[in-house]
Amino acid sequence: MKRKLRKILIHNMEYLYSVTDKYHAGTETNTLTVKIFLSGQKQTPLLIEFLTSDDYFMGQPLNSGINLMNTVRDSIENINIHEPKYIQQLIVKGREKGWSGKNKMEKQNGLDYLFELGYEIDSLKPK
Repeated sequence: MKRKLRKILIHNMEYLYSVTDKYHAGTETNTLTVKIFLSGQKQTPLLIEFLTSDDYFMGQPLNSGINLMNTVRDSIENINIHEPKYIQQLIVKGREKGWSGKNKMEKQNGLDYLFELGYEIDSLKPK
């Protein structure tokens, strides 16, 4: 199956991204990986990994949607990482942490990103 990179424009800059997940047998955990490139810069992606508990029925919760409290907005939001508004927030947070799209960075902890965006992440953490 061919993987398709999706496009998103932020501040007149084009980014390409993909979202994949991998189940870890025996640990009941799942890693969702968001890989983001500045257009034309495939050698320097922003890699964000979300290591979460795997739900028996829905698998990776961030892949299908999970309700999380956002303490900044004082509201409950259904988070599905595939939605462009969350990809945009991850790009902005990555840029705040020093990623320009042209420089290499080590893998980023996605749960830390969500926490910094104001989400309560305890329900996502592996047991």
